Amino acid sequence: MPMGFYDDWVKAADDEAKHFNLICDCLETMGSYYGALPAHDGMWRAASDTANDLQGRLAIVPMVLEARGLDVTPGMIDVFEKAGETAAVESLKTIYSEEVSHVAYGAKWFNFVCGRDNSDPKEVFHALVKRYFKGGLKPPFNEEKRVDAGLPPDFYWPLAEELPPYVR
Repeated sequence: MPMGFYDDWVKAADDEAKHFNLICDCLETMGSYYGALPAHDGMWRAASDTANDLQGRLAIVPMVLEARGLDVTPGMIDVFEKAGETAAVESLKTIYSEEVSHVAYGAKWFNFVCGRDNSDPKEVFHALVKRYFKGGLKPPFNEEKRVDAGLPPDFYWPLAEELPPYVR
């Protein structure tokens, strides 16, 4: 892989370490700590499941799981704003803005690998999501931020769970 691939993921790893510290600081401010509350292990399972599949890793971790952060973080920010938790709001805004680049790195390098292999990125993405991700993708989607990150709607909408029309 080109050097830019490694540069992008080192930057993303640095951001993620910062995000972890921001969340830990917020939890401590609220009288808690990381690990005190139950959490899912979806990211860890995805990393394990795709350990030997670069395209699978790029499709699932940044383009599905981190893209989901683009969908849900604005609502989380609203909740903390209403609660008057300004430190949490600022932390989430930082995380949200940096997650766009993580999704973009995933899309960029996924498309690069597909181009190198002469494969259709959308078809490969759909096959990999069906292989590695359990269940459909959950709307609503933050289409604006996903497009900003290079993730067009025709990549994820066909994989969406069926929801009543009033939810979309």
